Amino acid sequence: MILLSGFVFPISNMPKPIQIITYAFPLRFYFVIIRGLFLKGVGLPELADELLALSLITLVVFSLAVLRFRRQID
Repeated sequence: MILLSGFVFPISNMPKPIQIITYAFPLRFYFVIIRGLFLKGVGLPELADELLALSLITLVVFSLAVLRFRRQID
């Protein structure tokens, strides 16, 4: 996941099919936010798309975890 997150290699230099796959990894959005905040000094409004993507991924994964946990209890 780290190799495809843009941390080691820029995502723009990856082949197009791999660039599309990177949208499935939350680490990609996290690194965009961290770079924007610490290196570029941009504000949160400019990072709204990445924050929304991370929020959606969090919601989906958490919902699936709750459903799976409930099945194990029953």
